[in-house]
Amino acid sequence: MEYRIVDEKDYEGLAKAMAESYFEEPWNENWNRERAIRRVKAIMGNFEALGLAAIENGQIVGGLLGYIDPYAEEDFYYISELFVIPEKKKTGTGKALISELEEILKKKSISVIQLMSIEYNEGFYSKCGLGKDDVSVLFKRYK
Repeated sequence: MEYRIVDEKDYEGLAKAMAESYFEEPWNENWNRERAIRRVKAIMGNFEALGLAAIENGQIVGGLLGYIDPYAEEDFYYISELFVIPEKKKTGTGKALISELEEILKKKSISVIQLMSIEYNEGFYSKCGLGKDDVSVLFKRYK
């Protein structure tokens, strides 16, 4: 498996892998090509965006997309998306993406990673060394 920083030429492959990842349980989401590419472009269009791809046999099989989030006394890295195609889940690919990210962030003197997660994934993130903080995610749907 190869891990590398993504650029625009990877967006299509990232979108395809993301759509495959979220098609199954627990998400059951049906991403069409255009929406998936739009999501990837939206994340990668952020200030100081940084994405990683997991590549096997020339195909993107996983991705980690996010951006550097400047704050008062230090910068954080916010993970917007972390996904691995179904066939590669539970093979260490997701954990390796986080590990690769940590190495890149150390060189940038960034020592905090943040993300939002569904409860289903908390066990995985815990194994990667992430834990809950004091922030709550608030939500409102309106029409």
